[in-house]
Amino acid sequence: MTARTRSAHELELVAKAGQYLAGGTLGNLVEDVILARGRGSRVWDVSGHEYIDYLLGSGPMLVGHAHPEVVAAVHEQLELGSTFFANNERAILLAEEISKAMPCAEKIRFCSSGTEATLYAMRVARAFRRRDRILKFEGGFHGMHDYAVMGMSPSAPAQFPAAVPDSAGIPQAVASTMLVAPFNDLETTSAIVDWHHDELAGVIVEPFQRVLAPRPGFLAGLRELTARHGIPLIFDEVVTSFRFAYGGAQRSGVTP
Repeated sequence: MTARTRSAHELELVAKAGQYLAGGTLGNLVEDVILARGRGSRVWDVSGHEYIDYLLGSGPMLVGHAHPEVVAAVHEQLELGSTFFANNERAILLAEEISKAMPCAEKIRFCSSGTEATLYAMRVARAFRRRDRILKFEGGFHGMHDYAVMGMSPSAPAQFPAAVPDSAGIPQAVASTMLVAPFNDLETTSAIVDWHHDELAGVIVEPFQRVLAPRPGFLAGLRELTARHGIPLIFDEVVTSFRFAYGGAQRSGVTP
């Protein structure tokens, strides 16, 4: 691979990133490419080099960068204002569209991030069941709040269903409220839920755990298992909701 040339401007920005950003990056990539613009599936760095963007903003840019229709819609709205902190027509109509598209979405609450959404979902389940513990799946990513960063990428996995924090700074008390099960293993998951069902507030799962597709019958079995014990089943569809299909993974026949 030919070493790319770097402009003085890029080198200056790399130095400033090292000085002002934690770790010298935005927290995702260690490579110090400094991007300047994107169009479609391509991006360019500040030194003018062109790349194919396989990341697409970790997913949300699924129609590519600077799509003309998206740019036009954003420009139109910017002329009318942006953040109102109150009901507005676009938000109401979007809630209606999402509710029609997703079988489980009777009511909508907009959140600022996936992290916030899964935190609220767990809180609602705890309030409903009046219990503290949540079951998640090893390797499942539900954001960066303390409850989510359990069993996500453990360096020394514990025996199921013990939860191991993936970061320093997480109180031990938080770990005690989480259980972890193996994704796609309905037998082990059923044993854990059957044993702990009276302690569980909810079960949270990514229907498609990043690159892992659910085995036939896994999600349906999980739905039957949680329903049998009256435990809310939470689908984290931050990734799948409108990328896998219009309306998400639950269009495959399992409604959380």
